[in-house]
Amino acid sequence: MRIAELTVDNFRNHTHTTLQLDPGVNVLVGPNGQGKTNLLEAIYLSCVGRGWRTSRDNEMVQFGKDNALVQVTAVKKFGAVDIAIQLGTGLKKSIAINRVPIAKVAELMGQINCIFFSPDELKLVKEAPADRRRFINIDLSQIDKTYFYALARYNKILQQRNAYLKDNSDPRELAIWDGQLVKQGKIIIAKRQEFIQKLTPYVEAKHKELTGGQEKISLTYETCADLEKELLAARERDLRLRTTTVGPHRDDLAITINGQDVRVFGSQGQQRTVALSIKLAELDLFTKLTGERPILLLDDVFSELDSSRRTRLLIAIANTQAIITATDVPTSGKIFTVINGTVKE
Repeated sequence: MRIAELTVDNFRNHTHTTLQLDPGVNVLVGPNGQGKTNLLEAIYLSCVGRGWRTSRDNEMVQFGKDNALVQVTAVKKFGAVDIAIQLGTGLKKSIAINRVPIAKVAELMGQINCIFFSPDELKLVKEAPADRRRFINIDLSQIDKTYFYALARYNKILQQRNAYLKDNSDPRELAIWDGQLVKQGKIIIAKRQEFIQKLTPYVEAKHKELTGGQEKISLTYETCADLEKELLAARERDLRLRTTTVGPHRDDLAITINGQDVRVFGSQGQQRTVALSIKLAELDLFTKLTGERPILLLDDVFSELDSSRRTRLLIAIANTQAIITATDVPTSGKIFTVINGTVKE
């Protein structure tokens, strides 16, 4: 899988930009604040239907404009696919696949798969559990529509249950929401556990490459043992706190190095290496599960790595289409300069 062409109109600070991308490494070079990351976000939007920096579509429309367009043409194993996304201030987002409008974002998932990594992705390792759940949700939603639908249903039911908790105190009524929550929650938990189990060997291999075998990494999905029983046991607490305290929306991913929790005891360098190992592992797992190599989006990652790790990274992504942002020109790749929303090859 590779992106052949990207076109954006009135997207963030890009009035009109078209890129013809190389199947290998593509580097967007320029000072900070010129619009390099905006182009990565446009590609990300075409993959998952939302921006990675915001969930508000109107924030991606250029200031002073009424609408924006993102169009991506990708070449896949069995042919090409064209994704067009129209954003508007005050208008509902519209998405078309091969010029045919779609009704649900779920239909977009899996058309073009991408893995995104930036220095902010250290949140995956060291920040709140919500950041690790978000990583799992984005990955699984791209490769498993059953998961995407179960997650959407779960979140809607959770919202309704929490609304009830805020306005009512009768625990008997909660049984209505609990049965539905458990049904979707069990699907989510099972698929997350299976995903982490499959991902772990790939993470171990990538981490071994990046560290020279000096460290042993382990991933464990942390969830409740019996969702139905724990939800029932938590009813009084939920009524008191007026929110749902048990379920996959509270789960976490434990990451250890040599038996120690890297979230707490890992150095900045270790945390960065762990995050990069996970992202590189995703490439191999996606390829295994879908038969297509996903697109790799790297935002300002070179500035965070020393020269040896830069070299190892370029070797690791040799058979992957990568779009990379950087403030200086690397030793390889197709180079584009980005200045104030204008791009030149």
